[in-house]
Amino acid sequence: MNFKKMYRRIFSFCIILSLLIPLYAQTPGMNSGQSFSTKTSNQRYVTDEKGNILMYVNVWGHVKRPGNILVYDGIDLASVLSMAGGPNRGAKYESILLIRDIPDEQGFTKYEIDLEKFIKEGDKGNFVDILPNDTIIVSQTRTSYILSNVGFINTMLQIMNLYVNINR
Repeated sequence: MNFKKMYRRIFSFCIILSLLIPLYAQTPGMNSGQSFSTKTSNQRYVTDEKGNILMYVNVWGHVKRPGNILVYDGIDLASVLSMAGGPNRGAKYESILLIRDIPDEQGFTKYEIDLEKFIKEGDKGNFVDILPNDTIIVSQTRTSYILSNVGFINTMLQIMNLYVNINR
């Protein structure tokens, strides 16, 4: 192998490596702006020093600060989502999923809530009571998912283009 060919391969490897390292460094959920509560509770309700009744709920998915959140008893869905920092841009508002830890009085463990009605009309008619250990899942729209991953696809195409041009 001559020196020029070896130099091209080393240069190609360095370019590819320098482009891939930032992709692996930016893992989801590790942003400095996100804080996750590490406290969990097996109890259905807890009280604070003032005697307020509190409960833990889980907020997952396309919100600013997902995690296990300690909230007041009687809180509504909009307030829980607000405590999680609110839905991210590109969230699917028309199908927020709420999953119960224990079936409620009607025997339901799963609800699909249309937050779009609340946003447009202020109508909380399809909101359900938040119970201890409920899990609220906010999905991302397909369009938002594709657009959020365009940067990765673009980077991979640039790496391939660079590799092809160097090896010509």
